[in-house]
Amino acid sequence: MAGRFSYPTSPNSTKARKDETPALSRTVQTESEIRIELPFHRVFDNLAYIGLLVEETWHISSHFHDHFELCYVEEGNGWFAVDDYLYEVSSGDLFLTKPGEGHQGAAAGDLPYRLYYMGFKLEEMRSMEADFYNIGIHRVAKDDKGLIKSVCDAIFAEIRLGDKYSRQMVQGLFMQMLVSVLRTFQEKMDSTVKAPITLAYSIRQVLDLLNTKEGYQMDTEGLAKRVNISRSHLDREFKRFMGISTGKYIRLLTIDRAKHYLRETSDSVTAISQTLNFESIHHFSIFFKRHTGTAPQDFRKLVK
Repeated sequence: MAGRFSYPTSPNSTKARKDETPALSRTVQTESEIRIELPFHRVFDNLAYIGLLVEETWHISSHFHDHFELCYVEEGNGWFAVDDYLYEVSSGDLFLTKPGEGHQGAAAGDLPYRLYYMGFKLEEMRSMEADFYNIGIHRVAKDDKGLIKSVCDAIFAEIRLGDKYSRQMVQGLFMQMLVSVLRTFQEKMDSTVKAPITLAYSIRQVLDLLNTKEGYQMDTEGLAKRVNISRSHLDREFKRFMGISTGKYIRLLTIDRAKHYLRETSDSVTAISQTLNFESIHHFSIFFKRHTGTAPQDFRKLVK
């Protein structure tokens, strides 16, 4: 999902005609995720990428974009955090982040987690852009009819089809999605839009620490000392807010970082294991395969 891939830059628009169908920037597909990246280009009305992931232990560390991102939870339970606010999500929920907002998220519980996500800019649609910016701190709304899922599926199908009129279909579907999202948030604002939970200061401190390079080397005991609370209090508060234990969150974060380095860098597996503070490449390989079902070298082959 968002934050784990490099985002494409805008091509020189003077070199492309409006009726041309652009080449896809990249398609990334593994057993748990498929993601199609597109150039920020007028032929797709600034749709940057669309993806689908299925992973019970999914986690994405803190990051931000220069564009909007919409997530749709088809199955399972999870959470997203934006600054000091925590949002719980479940099947049928939409979640929106705005440009420049630091955010992170994870699956919660033992149910399968299936998440659609889409990144986009609205520079050519200023009025609609303003409406998206005007969505307040209430960022979770229920898509009762599953319309967003059906639109995402249709966009996937059209992009893969690559037919002569796929561009026009994607354009229409994308506009349908934008209007449906705005209507969903506006119609439900007074009743079923979920209010965020304000994170405890100590938990926000822990999350900030874990998302620094220093956090690579920290365990629960070390984190508790840094924020001046007991380990038992940290474990209790972290589980209350985040829905998982501190130790499990650190493991998920480590897996997420390992996947990022394997996917986005040419660093050797040995170098990555050292960066992540493992005793040896052997320990790292065992850890990675235990939690992903795939050896690091094999994972790299799948996503490169």
